[in-house]
Amino acid sequence: MLRFLALALACAPFISAADSEDFLRKSAPVTSSSRLVLRAEFGGIRIRTSAEKTVKAAVYFRGVPASESEFDAMLRDFTLDVTEQGSEVRVAGTFKDGWTTQIFNFSHRFCRGWNECLKYSSWLREIEYRVTVPETFSVDLETSGGAISVDDLKGSLTARTSGGALNFRHIGGTVNGRTSGGSINLAFGKGDANLRTSGGPIHIADVSGDVDASTSGGTITIEHTTGRVKANTSGGRIEVREASGAISAHTSGGAVSASLVGQPGTECRLSTSGGSINVSLGKDVHMDLDASTNGGRISTDFPVNSYNDRHQRELRAPLNGGGPLLYLHTSGGGIHVRRMG
Repeated sequence: MLRFLALALACAPFISAADSEDFLRKSAPVTSSSRLVLRAEFGGIRIRTSAEKTVKAAVYFRGVPASESEFDAMLRDFTLDVTEQGSEVRVAGTFKDGWTTQIFNFSHRFCRGWNECLKYSSWLREIEYRVTVPETFSVDLETSGGAISVDDLKGSLTARTSGGALNFRHIGGTVNGRTSGGSINLAFGKGDANLRTSGGPIHIADVSGDVDASTSGGTITIEHTTGRVKANTSGGRIEVREASGAISAHTSGGAVSASLVGQPGTECRLSTSGGSINVSLGKDVHMDLDASTNGGRISTDFPVNSYNDRHQRELRAPLNGGGPLLYLHTSGGGIHVRRMG
């Protein structure tokens, strides 16, 4: 059941349902602005773009209220503001009076601090901001709890959430993303990307700028990049596919693999405290190999000084005539360096 409520209009009749949905909506014309700033107490955020010179914001609520009056009281307590201030359009949503003290009440989904919760949150299941901005905009987004997704943005992107996934596609500017608990996905970025999660996997594909990805617990997969790559995880494997720039990758517990299709301008360093390392180099990539392992063997199909050197725990040799340093080290696995094709 969907019921529309404009802030300036009276409420439409409420129809009781097991799962009710309603939303508030506001918009603001854009004159001189080029940036959206959105601050949400709670809820997910979805950003889409259009050719219009308008910012349109809607906040959706979904839950199972006990009565019509309970849902209406929640809507009246919520304020949605959309205002243009200089070069920015600011969107903010706040609950005014619905806060109560709740000690160890785990039925409440929306709380600030450890004991102050929304009285509606025992039945309110979901809050989501859906905002449409001009495609040339940059955005700065923050929520205390919820996923964030952004598509088809020509400007830069900054996004922070205390708990939820980050999903970004077709971003023209720099990308900065932080989540305290959730996965991160970025595809088709033209600028630099700096991504951090405290618990979840990271997947990055088709990025033209430099990449810096870090997770405290999850795998990292990066493919088709032209800039420098830096990847760090405290618990998972790292895989870098078809990179053209220098690679720095470290994991405390997993395998590391990388394929370099282009010649890096500076050194590459790959290390793991508990796994194997596999590296593939394009036919025109030339580097100086410095590989060592404390718990495995080293093998390579590049020509080196002697056959036995290919199977020792340390190997230093120029590859394709030598070049920038290729440093590989593992404390618990083998190392394999191959030529593509």
